[in-house]
Amino acid sequence: MLKKLFIFFLLLPVLSQAQVSKENKPQGIFSLDSIKIGEPVNFIFYFQHPAEQEIILPDSSFNFAPFEYVTRQFFPTKTKDGQSVDSVVYTLRTFAIAPVQTIALPITILQNQDTLIIQSSPSEIFVKQLVTDNPDPEKLKAEVNLLPVPERFNYAYWLIGLGIGLLLLVGLWLLLGKKIIVRYRLYILKKDHSQFINKFTAQIDQFNKSESLTIIEQTITLWKNYLTDLEGNAINSFTTKEIAAYYNDDEDVTTALRLFDKAIYGNIVSDKSSETIIAFYLLHHFADRRYEYIKEQTRNATNPEIIPQLV
Repeated sequence: MLKKLFIFFLLLPVLSQAQVSKENKPQGIFSLDSIKIGEPVNFIFYFQHPAEQEIILPDSSFNFAPFEYVTRQFFPTKTKDGQSVDSVVYTLRTFAIAPVQTIALPITILQNQDTLIIQSSPSEIFVKQLVTDNPDPEKLKAEVNLLPVPERFNYAYWLIGLGIGLLLLVGLWLLLGKKIIVRYRLYILKKDHSQFINKFTAQIDQFNKSESLTIIEQTITLWKNYLTDLEGNAINSFTTKEIAAYYNDDEDVTTALRLFDKAIYGNIVSDKSSETIIAFYLLHHFADRRYEYIKEQTRNATNPEIIPQLV
């Protein structure tokens, strides 16, 4: 409120002078004769014109260069003897370093369907120079040292890369997942069968040397355990009849197990070239056939419900 009263009393003599002025031209005056850089200053702008004229004063969108617009305060139009005075106080500031700075503002007169622009006389103000010595730029530049900036981990790029990687893995799994499972199962089947054949052949060699019933029992147990893993069924707990029935009375199985039962329960071990050796090779041959059968089943497995059972 005090600021408004101060501006009003500051403006009174100016407006009085405007009423007797014979120049029909907008006028402007600074409230101070000198300012510092960045210091706000009031610029009083007014225009005397016939009462019937409509005029437009500059608003905040006007370019006040070299000054910057801060705010404004309009005053009511004063009319006397057919003459009106419109006035406004702009608060401006400047950051330019020129010692003397000027400004001239226009007013727009609306007449009929046309406009007439009248420019005010330039108003000037002095800028106080607080810095008189100009430092040597080369010296300042030479004393500026670069500060080390610690390297920061780019979490955004890392997360984006991780997301893309996961999407690629999921896509590859959807495209190749079944093939990978089948290939892995085939690899396990081949490895297990090779180990079984090596152990089974070693058992036959030991029997050839010792003709021991214990070797026969160990070899049958080895064969049953292998088929249990191969078939995914508890064949190692089956009796001879149950095994024969499980394999639909396969000739190799029934013949070999009958000969081994005869040897074990009758305590009769034939010589190396007769029935017992034949029984060993019949079991060997049957294990090879079952391996080939399961391998083909696994290779041709495309049903998603079958593949997990194979793994």
